[in-house]
Amino acid sequence: MSELGLRYDELDNQAAKEAALKTFITFYIHQYRLQSLEVMGAKASNEVMGTINHVLKENAYRGDKKLVELSERLCKGAYEEILSELTDLKFNNEGQPIVPLEKLWQNEEESLPTED
Repeated sequence: MSELGLRYDELDNQAAKEAALKTFITFYIHQYRLQSLEVMGAKASNEVMGTINHVLKENAYRGDKKLVELSERLCKGAYEEILSELTDLKFNNEGQPIVPLEKLWQNEEESLPTED
């Protein structure tokens, strides 16, 4: 099962969950700053994302590291809820993504329908 990866909810040790969460928060903030959350918005609760985005908007002046720390402290439950909803996102036993998040999202974006 570990070769295929584990969903966030299936990670059974706290260190792996913390690593997965930090990786995801860093990625989410990067996508937020690029204004590229469409794919995630199609798969996760918009209400939960709105909560996170409000915190990010109010603290946009902070550097990435500080924003990750603050955002995790204020929105940890919201990030965990999104991770639970993203069932195609898989991690190894150490909490590292099986497929790098940037590559996973690029593949998802490429599969979106385009307007003619």
